[in-house]
Amino acid sequence: MKLKVNLKMTPTGEIVLLRGENRARFPDSNCLFVDDEIPTVFDPATKREELESLHREKGIKLVVNSHYHIDHTRYDSLFDGAELVASAIDAPAIEDLEELARATGVDEVPWRDAWKRTVRERWEWTEKHVSRKVSDGDELCLGKNTLRFIHTPGHTAGHTCVEFVEKKSVFLADIDLGRFGPWYANRGSDVDAFLASIERLKTIEADTWYTSHGKGVLHGDIRDRLDAFARVIHDRDERVLGFLSKPRTREEIVAATLIYQRRWDPPQLFDLFEWMMAGKHLDRLERKGLVTRDGDRWHRA
Repeated sequence: MKLKVNLKMTPTGEIVLLRGENRARFPDSNCLFVDDEIPTVFDPATKREELESLHREKGIKLVVNSHYHIDHTRYDSLFDGAELVASAIDAPAIEDLEELARATGVDEVPWRDAWKRTVRERWEWTEKHVSRKVSDGDELCLGKNTLRFIHTPGHTAGHTCVEFVEKKSVFLADIDLGRFGPWYANRGSDVDAFLASIERLKTIEADTWYTSHGKGVLHGDIRDRLDAFARVIHDRDERVLGFLSKPRTREEIVAATLIYQRRWDPPQLFDLFEWMMAGKHLDRLERKGLVTRDGDRWHRA
């Protein structure tokens, strides 16, 4: 789909959705372009040629990353001379491949070197210095638009949504309200923090909501959709708890596909992510006194 951008000399302040390829599935995502006095892109990770053309025509001055994942940062390096903005928490994983591996959880697996090659060669990711590190509540004026950064941890420790104050719009990034539900398979991911972030978003009044995956644009009151997104976490709790009617090993828990509910390739990455998310539910249920561990087995308390 050809990008439609107003090329008038005077910036319009318009927010333009750049739809990701393959229905915005990994390693792609939906991106945003803001046609403002400071031309800005959010999470540039799809349609390289389109992004390059946009940079030539509009001279992008600012790049905003909602978090460090490859499907949000892989084309940061296309925008020479642009300032890069990200949360102070997630910035190290944008700036360094070793830190990205650590945050993602692949730094201690036997296939980590193959993963790093894939990141660089197949997904074209390159380290990029984060020149402006933001925190919750920070604001940045682009001209016609004021950005307000909202720290929404859970997906990653530094995951950040962005409110367009004047337009009553919010970039939700990977709180994408998709059918799969919340994703928290990294070291710094946190189930309880994710639920708290969802609750916080319910307090924000906005007319338009942009998501990194799926349709990309939602309108009106989305509180019911946020509630449904959160219920997925509680449903996973119940599946994990139900499976532990007798003692289970890590291998048995992963094989049951309680989170993804189907296997996918490559199997090594599936096993890692399935275990990391199931493990966070085990920790959560253990804190509640519902699950206990004996050696290498978990069971209901």
